[in-house]
Amino acid sequence: MNTLRIVVRQILRCLLLLCLCACSDSGGNKGVPQPDSTAVDLVARIGDREITAAELDHSLRLQLYDLALVEYELRLDRLAEMIGQSGGAEQRKAEVLLEIPRPPRIGLPQNTRRARGNPEAPITIAIFCSYQSPHCKSIQPALRRLGRDYAGWTRQKIFDLPLKFHREGQAAATAVRCAGEQDAMWRYQDGLYAYSRSLGEKIYARLAAQLDLDVESFARCLESARYREAIAADMAFAANLGIGSVPVVFINGLYIKGPREYGHYAMWVEKELRRMGVVEGQRHPWALRQSQEQRNLPMTRLPLALVGVSLSERSKNSSALIEIELQRARSFAAGSELLPGVHLREIYQQFVVIDNHGELQKLPLRGTTAASVPLTESTEREAETLRRIEQPLGPGSRKLVDPSGVLPLGRDWLEQQLENRAALEKKFARAEMEVEGHHLLRLEGIVDSEFFTALGFEENDVLLRVNDTWVHSGQNNLWSALTSGQVVDVAFMRKGLPQRLQYIVEERSYFEEGGTEAESGDGEEGGGEN
Repeated sequence: MNTLRIVVRQILRCLLLLCLCACSDSGGNKGVPQPDSTAVDLVARIGDREITAAELDHSLRLQLYDLALVEYELRLDRLAEMIGQSGGAEQRKAEVLLEIPRPPRIGLPQNTRRARGNPEAPITIAIFCSYQSPHCKSIQPALRRLGRDYAGWTRQKIFDLPLKFHREGQAAATAVRCAGEQDAMWRYQDGLYAYSRSLGEKIYARLAAQLDLDVESFARCLESARYREAIAADMAFAANLGIGSVPVVFINGLYIKGPREYGHYAMWVEKELRRMGVVEGQRHPWALRQSQEQRNLPMTRLPLALVGVSLSERSKNSSALIEIELQRARSFAAGSELLPGVHLREIYQQFVVIDNHGELQKLPLRGTTAASVPLTESTEREAETLRRIEQPLGPGSRKLVDPSGVLPLGRDWLEQQLENRAALEKKFARAEMEVEGHHLLRLEGIVDSEFFTALGFEENDVLLRVNDTWVHSGQNNLWSALTSGQVVDVAFMRKGLPQRLQYIVEERSYFEEGGTEAESGDGEEGGGEN
């Protein structure tokens, strides 16, 4: 078959060359008609159908861009060598003018699945991935950072592309969609990537329970085939484009074959923002609203009671029904004065934020109570704290490995597990290694432990650090960290190799916006040019 294809290609090339030679006859006969400008663009005829070079290139636009990018990277590497060979002064003044080729912009099908980030963001980051792919797992930190650094400007959407040799690819994609029925799509996919090496029915069920989902409803969804066609549609679209590997990311339709470093994705986001006229560093109003640390605000002690809320897509149209000093409840909009010096700041489904003489406080909906395990605040750590986490041996020392995943923990699930803290603490045994004059701690007898396996630990793992402190026989702050309301960063050793995981305790994952998007599913997104 391959030999036949080669022969056919050679015949077509010969025919094309003969055509070109005839069209460029050097005999100078004035009576010979000159070809149309479009005839030169013709590369083949199939019956009555004519195929042009433009049509051919359009069908290969992604593959041709891959080749162009390889050429660019070769030139860039050689250019770096040439600059490095120049003198010191000239090297410092070198200006690189070589431009990266612009990717083709592809119109993507509308996707009604919940977006991560601002649902009305001007930039859509579409990710074609398989949950069993180590390469898809490797870009998750970059994607989360994009969500933080370009909050409000970007939203992220998932498209399923399980590869044929990923035995759990389709089942995992189905599990994420089933979790989406309970508003947990993004949290669930974060957990799956953390478990990507051991996907299977047990993991799907465990993660559902860990996230406080209705496990029976989740199991029924898994057993059904209602998402088979939707997953197949994503796969068919990718196949039609010639995409055969993952990850592939489209930034407003701009094609980026991965995996790539954060800087590569950020570069194209920046280019899109400049195209839209956005000033560098400009913050989006959506991000300013989301950056408030409302979730872990102190509870107010004022004589107020929130008895109901009415939420609208437009925040100015939302209202809260509040009793003041046991008087009949009245409706208030954001900005209203409740008491002298006390104003209603923001309205959410389960609580409102009030400004009490300059201090932000939370007023929960009547019937709800403050949880003993607070929701995780996912704002960035200060630089010095992050340095202590990543370089435990001090400035200039080798950094820890990057986190291999972010594991979401359901608040109710965690509270239930920590009721057995005394039994859990017995799973820690002294390891041979010492630090700060104390023995490190090794996990023993955890094979059947729901708590430790859900946290991604295995038998004989040795804990090293929780956030920026060592874990040893003299101190173990794992418990206080899990109930701190902050991102928990854990480093440990497994079979002599360092590992690192992060945990979050929250109802929604990083920058996941409430509500679903009302999209028809039969249009295109990706913006602008094709």
